[in-house]
Amino acid sequence: MRRAATPRGPRQASITAAVALAAALAISAAGCTESDGTTPATPTVTAACAGPDYCPPASWDTAKASTPLALIPPFAEPLNVVISARSTVSLGAIQQAMGNWDTVSTATTVTLSGIHLKCISSEQADVTGAGYVPQHVAWRLGGCVKGNALSLTGDEDHARLWNQPFQGSKYGAWFIAVSYETLCLDRNGALTPASTNADDETYAALHPGKAYHCVDGGPGSIHARHPDGYEDGAATFVAAVAAAAKAKGWHYAERVVTVSRPDTAGEGGVPFNGDVYVLTVTA
Repeated sequence: MRRAATPRGPRQASITAAVALAAALAISAAGCTESDGTTPATPTVTAACAGPDYCPPASWDTAKASTPLALIPPFAEPLNVVISARSTVSLGAIQQAMGNWDTVSTATTVTLSGIHLKCISSEQADVTGAGYVPQHVAWRLGGCVKGNALSLTGDEDHARLWNQPFQGSKYGAWFIAVSYETLCLDRNGALTPASTNADDETYAALHPGKAYHCVDGGPGSIHARHPDGYEDGAATFVAAVAAAAKAKGWHYAERVVTVSRPDTAGEGGVPFNGDVYVLTVTA
């Protein structure tokens, strides 16, 4: 696993796309309540193990998730970042300090230039040994609207987070699955990156079930900047946490552990290894 580098700003193309799409973006969230990232639902099971800052989860991969596209078979994704139970800074404070990582909900949809998408889909993980449950909270770089605009250039990073209560810890450990994605379309039996041109807009409007997010590095993605959607997504996320801690004057510690996983590839066959970033943030 590469050392987390300071993330570069989005390409000018993504900025231009976001600006150009501003007039065409609308969020529909009737009946939806979203967490602010500070008080997500947490499990009641408290982990007990010899580990100093987290207990190994039942699996270091998510449960296999299905998609509406036949071209993307069910897949698991890696839990590739842990915010350790030794952290004394809350998840909400870390998120706020990260600036533009916003909480998103599975109950919210966005219309992106005629393409209708959920802000994020639900996935399940078992980090307590009590069974698989949906993510307790989810974040997207830029939030729902701007994040989906970033997906048009393959620059949309997002995270799903599960909490593990840990004896003696106020906040427990957070297990996180992070990846970069591209907005993609199933066109005539092939996955292709989506764009804002009229042809893609018309196709998406006529085939609403053919739009999805493809992990960078796999079919249908733009992966020049992020050839490894899982590793690159995790590295960017970790760099954002490190930058937030530095800006706030918090103590930040990072190590990489290698774990055993049941799978070696995720969505679209994008490979991943057993490396996991373990972060500790203390005030």
